[in-house]
Amino acid sequence: MEYLFDDSLTELVDGADGVKVTFEKAGTRHFDLVVGADGLHSNVRTLAFGDESRFLHEMGYYACIFSTPNHLGLDRSERLYVEPGRTTNVYSTSQMTDAKALFLFSSPKLSYDHRDVAAQKKIVADAFAAGIGWEVPRLLESMRTAPDFYFDSLSQIRLDSWSRGRVTLVGDAGYGPSLASGQGTGLALIGAYVLAGELAAAGGDHVVGFANYEKEMRAFVEQNQKLGLQTVKQMVAPSKAAIRMQTLMLRVMPKLPGSKAIMRKVTQIVHDAANGIALKPYVGE
Repeated sequence: MEYLFDDSLTELVDGADGVKVTFEKAGTRHFDLVVGADGLHSNVRTLAFGDESRFLHEMGYYACIFSTPNHLGLDRSERLYVEPGRTTNVYSTSQMTDAKALFLFSSPKLSYDHRDVAAQKKIVADAFAAGIGWEVPRLLESMRTAPDFYFDSLSQIRLDSWSRGRVTLVGDAGYGPSLASGQGTGLALIGAYVLAGELAAAGGDHVVGFANYEKEMRAFVEQNQKLGLQTVKQMVAPSKAAIRMQTLMLRVMPKLPGSKAIMRKVTQIVHDAANGIALKPYVGE
């Protein structure tokens, strides 16, 4: 097994007996198959399928996440602050000394360099500069020195086919459901399992293996992408009236007749999406 770090692909040439892969630093290599598992802005996808703009569907929201000191003393809990079009969420898991801050906001399409972190931090700071209270200014100050800052649009990747020749895609590279679905990691892990299993079941025949991989995964992916589109509308309220309604529902829900049944129905949607595939026991397990 060989690992190459600090490198990137510049060209993929698909042939009858393999794929010629050109690296920025490591020269040219030949591989039987190429699997792109390189995220929302997949370089493999661009080289093999075309420009990202053909497949990336923005949902009208942006998100950033970073670590921040756990000055609220959160332990397996979270706090929300909501303004029209803007949501701040701080959460922490058990016995963590720090917390995670999540900023979500609605916006028309933004133009920015995905590698310019300073510019991205300014976008977030500007979006939350006016009319914001609670702990938001303190969190924004913490963002300036956060070592693990992440920023991107809430987007989904949609392709008619996840494979082309001897190249295929897994996870966000091929079918990202967006952060709003909460299912990106699950789809990636299950996709990798199904792809490996179908290639093994096909005796290494990539044409059959890739086709069966997509056959097994397509409905599951579409179900989770639909979940992302539904969920994001609840994560960022569009108006003060919507915020008041959400707050009212949270307060009265426990007192409503049948409230437990209502909550079960809500959680069932997420459960069904996360468990919307029956995994096969592939050869060799």
